[in-house]
Amino acid sequence: MIRTAIIGAGRIGLIRARTMEETKLATLVAVADIRADLAVTLATPFGAKVFADWRQAINLPEVDAVVVATPTMFHAEIASAALTAGKHVLCEKPLARNVAEATSIVTAARASGKVLKTGFNYRHLPHIRKAKELIMAGELGKLSFMRCHFGHGGRPGFEKEWHADPKLSGGGVLQEQGIHLMDLTRYLLGEPVRALGKRSTFYWPLLAVEDNCFCLFETEQGQIAQIHVSWTQWINTFSMEIFGRDGYLRLLGRDGHYGPPSITWAKRNTDHSRPCEQNIQYEPGDDWKQEWKEFVAAIEEQREPLGSGADGLRAQQLIEAVYESSATGRWIDVAAHQKG
Repeated sequence: MIRTAIIGAGRIGLIRARTMEETKLATLVAVADIRADLAVTLATPFGAKVFADWRQAINLPEVDAVVVATPTMFHAEIASAALTAGKHVLCEKPLARNVAEATSIVTAARASGKVLKTGFNYRHLPHIRKAKELIMAGELGKLSFMRCHFGHGGRPGFEKEWHADPKLSGGGVLQEQGIHLMDLTRYLLGEPVRALGKRSTFYWPLLAVEDNCFCLFETEQGQIAQIHVSWTQWINTFSMEIFGRDGYLRLLGRDGHYGPPSITWAKRNTDHSRPCEQNIQYEPGDDWKQEWKEFVAAIEEQREPLGSGADGLRAQQLIEAVYESSATGRWIDVAAHQKG
């Protein structure tokens, strides 16, 4: 049983605590949050200790691993300190506000020899797992391109939440939601080497962060990823299409208001007649459990986890390349942002 401390007792911290209980692979022994009411509410059902100062929680000798579920501004300090204290760390996405902060966390993990995982739970969504299986089996042939769009419409007071403040978040919708698509582009299509992007604010009165971002990525093999993330979608949407020489696949949904996950795929007919599609629909909600199992397995097997700290850093490098492209109007060589 992995004895765990959660830093940040908000919605994600609660999801992590429930996931630990459901998988029976960890026990929650400490919760820290500057809001005592949130910390007590989260900790009480698990009999965990409560702290206002996260330093006290991560330095408990009985803590093996730390979950960092705070606003992004605090990730680098907390995650680095936990790793230095000899704890394994699962840090929620984005790993940090920028490449420099993400690099500091990855450096601390390498120095400590402990497991660092970025909270890329989308890798564990059932239709994403199936897509990876089909791609690895060669069902699509050589991959050509992918198209993604992912968005929602916000809620009353959305512009006053912490992710709308660049000091706390490091960016807008590209950081908050787009970070998942940065990771999935690498995971499913290939490693981007060039980026073109445009960030825009169309509706929400935000403090210098975008409510929409449009991106193009190109891999060394010439494959293209087209991505749009939005806080003005008005209806929750997650969709992804991947095409290859021999076939294609289409993923829809996620959970909740996004609809249940589903995947459709087909092989290209040699006579170019309409392909016969196959489809699977899944029950939502398993991704958090699968991700936690992967984190625990990586600790037990002393290996890099799927969705590692290095993956979190790489996704941050892609985001910085897009932001630079938006500011300059040029394609950006992603290698220029590989400072880790």
